[in-house]
Amino acid sequence: MFKYQGLTLLELLVSLSILTLLVTIGAPSFNNTQKSLQLKGAAETAYFAFQKARSFAIAKGVDISISFREGDKWCMALSEAGECDCLILNQCLIDEVDYSVKAHDFAFITMDQLKFGKLHLTTFDGARGLSIGNAGSLVFSDGINKLKLILSNMGRVRICSVDNHWGGYKKC
Repeated sequence: MFKYQGLTLLELLVSLSILTLLVTIGAPSFNNTQKSLQLKGAAETAYFAFQKARSFAIAKGVDISISFREGDKWCMALSEAGECDCLILNQCLIDEVDYSVKAHDFAFITMDQLKFGKLHLTTFDGARGLSIGNAGSLVFSDGINKLKLILSNMGRVRICSVDNHWGGYKKC
């Protein structure tokens, strides 16, 4: 008695056709999911950088600044030396450690609508971790959705959605 094993050419072609159809339909959805995750990641990483700056200011008793740069190569970095350029290696440091958030870590995300004064700088005071006179905001976008990071004069940081309730964040 002959025992049949393996696939016929027709079965293989049907399987490949179904797989191709699933990949074609699923790829845009995967792309949008990746952009959404990167948007939330960029906003939350920046949020925690602000929290870290405030914590350092209070713990060390010194003013801690966050410098920003807009554009294709956006970035933000913490520094105990005041204004610095976050694109220059080892210029923005706290205890000789680089605490920065950069565009190359979030390929699909832009940072714009930066409102932190002419120098694109904010500072937490070393006494109480306040940012009086240094409050502001910035917006992260994936081209469709936007998340806004807001710093108050009291040093409070929050994230909200610009257009609508999105990603677990309420509308601003």
